[in-house]
Amino acid sequence: MVELYDSFGIKIYVDHNRTTSKVIDLQKKLFKIFLSRKVPHSLISIFDIAYHFDIQKRIKAHSQKIPRYPYIEINGKLWGEGDMVESRIEEIDVLIKELVNRKVESTANEKSLVDAFLSDTEPTDIESKPNLEIGYIDSSLNLIEWLSYGIVSNIWNPWRLPSEPVIPQDSADIEFEVVRTNWYGRHQYRTYRFTPSEIYRIHNNTVKATLFYKDIQLLTKVDSKNIIIKILNCEDQYIQAVEEDISKIIEVVTSRAYLVPFGENEWKSSVALN
Repeated sequence: MVELYDSFGIKIYVDHNRTTSKVIDLQKKLFKIFLSRKVPHSLISIFDIAYHFDIQKRIKAHSQKIPRYPYIEINGKLWGEGDMVESRIEEIDVLIKELVNRKVESTANEKSLVDAFLSDTEPTDIESKPNLEIGYIDSSLNLIEWLSYGIVSNIWNPWRLPSEPVIPQDSADIEFEVVRTNWYGRHQYRTYRFTPSEIYRIHNNTVKATLFYKDIQLLTKVDSKNIIIKILNCEDQYIQAVEEDISKIIEVVTSRAYLVPFGENEWKSSVALN
């Protein structure tokens, strides 16, 4: 596995606070590009650098602007934004030349997982690894681990915060069953509890995240069943629910977070507008 400060291999830097469904799709596309160029999966790692401010500073200096993630590093040298890889593939081929076709041992399980990913098929005979544990700080995943979390494992969020037991529901609380899309593209059944002061994201009777109305910057209604809630210093909340529940969630959030209409099907923080 390529470690964070190694000078060999491909590193794909992400920031879970700035990850959208479009970025998730780009991550998958980048993995397929590097694998199709015959770079061994063990030489490709993904790093969440949301709290690695030294690396963020290096990337910003290299980009000479506000960088877009994912950001690519090859053999210890920053290269550029992930969305430029395909258009500059000849340059990439030169840089990854010494990585291509390196002999790296793979298990049948790993090979099956990679083959399924490249061919967009369901993996067969894959051994689940529910005991995989990734720390919140210094978070990193090699490609196999990333695929395992996305396809196999029941551990939904590799960069997860410690969870808390759910407190009893108060009469003023409102709950909705929704489908949430997390930062790396996995759909999750979750309960969102809207209390007068905060929002709890709940799964298996534990609080997976506590979100605060005061930090909500923007709510976008994508269609009758989908909304996106943008929250300061937190990953975007992609929420799907039945039409009636989506309408109620919009009503609750806009009133409690003091959001005002901002264009068509959008509500923005009145504090942010001042």
